Amino acid sequence: PLSDQQSIDARDDYWYDYFLPSPPSAKGNWRTEQRFWAQEWSRHGKCSENVFNQQQYFNLARKLMFTFDLKSILFNSRNPIPLPWPRVSDVMSAISKATGVRPELRCRYYINGNML
Repeated sequence: PLSDQQSIDARDDYWYDYFLPSPPSAKGNWRTEQRFWAQEWSRHGKCSENVFNQQQYFNLARKLMFTFDLKSILFNSRNPIPLPWPRVSDVMSAISKATGVRPELRCRYYINGNML
């Protein structure tokens, strides 16, 4: 888990559960925000545990967020990806063209469908 308060505050300031009316840190609901981030790590970050610990994972994600505008990359009108169900190859191609590196995307399969 994230151990220093500065990293926790930075994480909570930049990412929050969009289903909440305001960022958890602004709302002051520590249990809600910690539960949310535990889920995010479990769903999306834990598969990289052999490369990054939790703090390194969120720090890298924050660095990439400030370096690349993923929304603009994926919704570029000059090179649109087909919606509402883009192919993984289209998403990877758009990210690769914008960043100069090949992203690694994996699907996890669940009983009720699949989750990227």
